[in-house]
Amino acid sequence: MVLLTALAVVFIISLLGVTGGILLIYNKKLARLFSKYFINFAIGALLGVVFLDLLPEAITAGGNVLIYSLIGILTFYLLEKTLLWYHHHSIEHITSHGKDKHPPEEKAHTTGYMIIFGDALHNFIDGLVIAAGFLVDFKLGITTSLAVLFHELPQEMGEFAILLHSKFSRFKIILYSLAAQMTAVLGALIGFFYLPLFENLGPILAFTAGGFIYIASTDLLPETHREKNAIKSLLQIALIVLGILVIWYVGQIFPD
Repeated sequence: MVLLTALAVVFIISLLGVTGGILLIYNKKLARLFSKYFINFAIGALLGVVFLDLLPEAITAGGNVLIYSLIGILTFYLLEKTLLWYHHHSIEHITSHGKDKHPPEEKAHTTGYMIIFGDALHNFIDGLVIAAGFLVDFKLGITTSLAVLFHELPQEMGEFAILLHSKFSRFKIILYSLAAQMTAVLGALIGFFYLPLFENLGPILAFTAGGFIYIASTDLLPETHREKNAIKSLLQIALIVLGILVIWYVGQIFPD
């Protein structure tokens, strides 16, 4: 039953992630507005899961939590550097760069295919992470899934923007993105069958926490500094707090 629930959750997250990109294709103005502020909510959700769920569970399970969290941060950094695993979340930033200097079509297509490959790998890891959460307890599975979903929506918009800039047709963008999203289901399946072979999931949870910290602090938070308006900056802070509170509230609803 837990396996089916987790697979259903991963599948729904995958579909919802693509809808964020489709919004960009058909309404760029609305997508920019959504992405600009939803990033802050995603930051709160990621940090909320890390400090309210993942790290406490990892500490309870035992093991050197700090070391594995550090390894998680370094691993996500290396993935981003070596596999062009872009986490562009500012649609305006992406579409405004290179307006006058479009790259040659071959180079643009190469970048696009690397984005798709990186996205597939990213989604595969998301599936593993969600599976690990559900294997520990249902509540952790739900909160981890929500953090992945909230991060996935603005991320897919950013990746769709890059693929549009890389001269991909709308049909190919949607098709390739759906295929990349489905690797999350594969990751969840492999996670459910092979993660139980580990006697202690604490190191995996700590590693995941490190990855989430990296995404929130290096990919998402810097984007928020583009906003200079005081009132809008306060709104950003409120949305970060709201993201944390949502994760906390969900944790109160579901029993351990």
